[in-house]
Amino acid sequence: MKDQPEQVSLKICLNPVFLRLVTSFAEESGKAFGLNTADALKLTLACEEIFAYLCRAGRTDETITVKAANGGYYVQVKFSSKSRDFNPRAFNLTSSVSFEDTASLEEMGLLIASRSVERFYIAEEPQGFGLVLIKEKSYPELTDLKSPELTPIKNFSIRTPDPDTLKLFVRLIAAHYPSHAYPHAFSIPGKVVDMVASSEYGAKVAVDEKGTIGGGILWRWVGLKTIESFGPYLFQKPNGLGLSEALTDACLGEIAKAEAIGLISRYSTPELPKGYFESLGSIDLFQQDGSILPWTVYFRQLHEDRGCQVWAHPVLEDFLRVEYRRLFFAREIRSTRYGGEQRPAHSVFAPQFDRTNRQITLRAVWDGADAAENLFQHLKVLKAEALPNIFFEVDLGHAWQANLSQILVDSGFRPRLVLPYGGEADVVVFQYQGSQ
Repeated sequence: MKDQPEQVSLKICLNPVFLRLVTSFAEESGKAFGLNTADALKLTLACEEIFAYLCRAGRTDETITVKAANGGYYVQVKFSSKSRDFNPRAFNLTSSVSFEDTASLEEMGLLIASRSVERFYIAEEPQGFGLVLIKEKSYPELTDLKSPELTPIKNFSIRTPDPDTLKLFVRLIAAHYPSHAYPHAFSIPGKVVDMVASSEYGAKVAVDEKGTIGGGILWRWVGLKTIESFGPYLFQKPNGLGLSEALTDACLGEIAKAEAIGLISRYSTPELPKGYFESLGSIDLFQQDGSILPWTVYFRQLHEDRGCQVWAHPVLEDFLRVEYRRLFFAREIRSTRYGGEQRPAHSVFAPQFDRTNRQITLRAVWDGADAAENLFQHLKVLKAEALPNIFFEVDLGHAWQANLSQILVDSGFRPRLVLPYGGEADVVVFQYQGSQ
């Protein structure tokens, strides 16, 4: 599990006179935690706009908390507020500003904030909400460096890589595997070093007595009870040394004492020892040449799964029952649908882009009565950008997210697979397959 990060906090009244104090806090925290000047200023701009908006929406005697944390390869700033008037619709990638619409102009700051950071999420809290901004550090991709030619290895040992070995390892991944076999971050060696140094990721490599790398594997936490692995990536083919099994065993050995129930592999390779895993299902990846590449996601149970409760809209229940029966997952399915209850006016979907593979994954971070229209607008934008691989992940730990299943199906999405404990509970991966 990731260690507790370095963090600092500020409690302050929602009064514009404190705006400079908030911006100074954001800028100096960002620099102290490793952001360069340009990135620190972008984070500062985002925090300035958020605080200014909250000042307009809240009361001057209301106190909020601003907390900055060092994530190793990113800096996170969280605003915790008791305000109930926060309208986050400007955080949608489809948002724009109309100079003839007063409400739109008031949300311009939120639009600027959302474009100044890489990621964000919004969480309801007992007495308000928490808005988290994540600004990643900038790294060179080192595309000008050539990967060395590897000589065959006759024996190996499994080690935790030092920073230089780790950088070479991820460069070798990019040189030997197609882009859909690893996250885009793995094409940035320095970033991976900080990911592992932060304890958010783990890594093992197989090397011979001369230090020649034969392969490696990485992993990280996903959700509350699941770990995700990447690889194993092998550079000695054909593999007659048992590298794949040894690397997978090393990963399993490192995470054995963790409280994770399962291990998933969304970035598997042909060398993945299939006897170690079972299939969760597959998705379709549309390639540049128009062909379709079926991509299987794998799973291995690590500890006893005593089951949990999940929410499901009626349109999704049959799919879940079939999958849970096939995978022998103990789940109590609780039916849910909207019953005319009052909802916030505007929803927010957070995007995660992988432009190299023309792919995007959407996640719902705020419920709203305009969810169907919001989804329609997102699809319109994504089609215009020629992104054929469109996914939407629904966390069944939240009834309001499960209720989105109907509009997803109506819009041309189909449930493809279940990620056990991928969030608060299981996560269903929907894939856009076109309007019916």
